[in-house]
Amino acid sequence: MFGSVAVHSLPQRGPLARLSTCRKFYLGRNCRTACGAKLAVAGLPLQMNKQIELDLMEGADLQKRPASNHKPILYTHMLCPYAQRTLLTLLHQRVPFQAVQIDLSHKPKWFTQLCRHEALPSTVPVIDFEGHAQTDSIAICRWVCETFANPDHPGLIFSIARDKQQVDQLIQNCSSFADAGLDLLAGCTGRSWGISTGQSRAQWEAFEQQLQRFQAGVDQRGGPFLMGSEVSLADLIYMPFMERFAVAMPAFTPYDPCDACDGRIGEWLVAMRQLECCQMAAPDQKLFLQALK
Repeated sequence: MFGSVAVHSLPQRGPLARLSTCRKFYLGRNCRTACGAKLAVAGLPLQMNKQIELDLMEGADLQKRPASNHKPILYTHMLCPYAQRTLLTLLHQRVPFQAVQIDLSHKPKWFTQLCRHEALPSTVPVIDFEGHAQTDSIAICRWVCETFANPDHPGLIFSIARDKQQVDQLIQNCSSFADAGLDLLAGCTGRSWGISTGQSRAQWEAFEQQLQRFQAGVDQRGGPFLMGSEVSLADLIYMPFMERFAVAMPAFTPYDPCDACDGRIGEWLVAMRQLECCQMAAPDQKLFLQALK
């Protein structure tokens, strides 16, 4: 929410819809929308960037596909970690864009038609720019980095071949990390994206192994981020899942991933939460837990 923010009135259609609205997840933290006002997140005052304007709207309020007006449109859902990757990357690169919240249980007809026309799966994230839409969160993040350079942080995907290869490998590893964490939360049910009890020893060990693999990546460059002192695209790719696991696991299991690797996982998370883009995009933790129950 850099600069001025336009927030449209949101319909009240049900518990999950109300919990997942842009207003509650993004503007529920003492936010004043005047240009140059301060945003208080987790008790930390944050100065908005006056150069960027972010519009948030509810997809159900729209009758047709909105025009991009020379800036990207991100179709998102505030509970989706894949969509949050793209949000983090857009915010980090300081790209002016419009965010449209899609209720995945009641998708607008124009959105399903858009996805069908572009031969895309009818899900989020989808980014629409100048009449062309694409999906796959990692592909979108790479496109954002390549298309919209941030002069303050030019090295998000790194230019040196060795560093770029390492970032690519870290990003590739994130799929196994996310799968192990989701499997642990699912417990004995084995239900994808479910939360239950009865976690097996194998599930605990699989997730611990992924955490150790992740921390080895941080240690290799000395931290606090995966590539050392500079945040990388790999950090932004991991962040939505790590943040969700750090909130959900202590609430539903006797495990806190922040304590893993002698607390160093928590140190990475603290460093990430100091980033402007992560503070802007962080969901309200109480609402997030309520939506999971």
